[in-house]
Amino acid sequence: FCCGWMFDNVGWNVFRLLGDALHLSGMVLGLVTVWTARSVEGFSRKTQVLYQTVYITRYLDVFTQPQGLYLTFFKVTFIAITTAMLYAFSHFHTTYDASTDSCNLVAIYLPTALVAYVSSAGTGFRQEMWAYSEFLEPLAMVPQYIVCYRAPRVRPAAVFYVLAVGGYRALYVCNWIYKRYKWHAAYHDYISWFGGALECILFFDFVVRISQRKEVIGAIGASPLGRILLHIDNSAGRLSEKIEMNSIGRRLPFGLSGNGLADDEKARKQWDVSDRLVDEESCQLLTMAAAEDDDVF
Repeated sequence: FCCGWMFDNVGWNVFRLLGDALHLSGMVLGLVTVWTARSVEGFSRKTQVLYQTVYITRYLDVFTQPQGLYLTFFKVTFIAITTAMLYAFSHFHTTYDASTDSCNLVAIYLPTALVAYVSSAGTGFRQEMWAYSEFLEPLAMVPQYIVCYRAPRVRPAAVFYVLAVGGYRALYVCNWIYKRYKWHAAYHDYISWFGGALECILFFDFVVRISQRKEVIGAIGASPLGRILLHIDNSAGRLSEKIEMNSIGRRLPFGLSGNGLADDEKARKQWDVSDRLVDEESCQLLTMAAAEDDDVF
């Protein structure tokens, strides 16, 4: 579907085409990895939920306007792949670590909805939903970054997934710069530019973070932006816990509002049990080794 006219058209420049290809390849890689290994370890379910929200709210024009083959293929494929990823989290739920996927979705959905409404109110429902998707997309990878920051080990496939799905936006920034250069003041898309800039800042911070560590990725030694991200995540979860317990007497389901003190304590107890099991196994191995040495002599 990459016809020759696309490469001659400013709007369909090589940066956009490469960005779309990188985005699609990253999503396919994530899907194939999860279903081949039958494990969602290292991947964030909340990132998939956010991306599905982005795609559904952005692609409403599929039902109202004629679509070319290229656009229809990508829009339908993005929604289908994300649906398959979400099903994988349900199917392989025993491999999902909810404690690391701690991002507060309420703290993402509500502010972005408010900003989108203020910036696009009165432009029509479809345009308002498009603006919402543009403000939401820069934050869609935040849960995945948090999973990588918190996990004791990150699967290489998860890193490649982040590099592709997060990196495509950098190519889109080049696409916007090229179109601005060609069309001058006739072209402006401030909402997309703002979202793309924010997304690139978070992405390149993650790239630097990954390049500085080899196996273990955690809060210790994180970049300043990474530490701020984890601190905000912890604070948002605990604030939501306090509000929810005082107002409705329970936490919102499915971890929508992140982890609180109770979740941290539960995770700490699980780690204590795991540490004791490891210590007991190590002692047993040492005892067996000493016994074998006695037998030899």
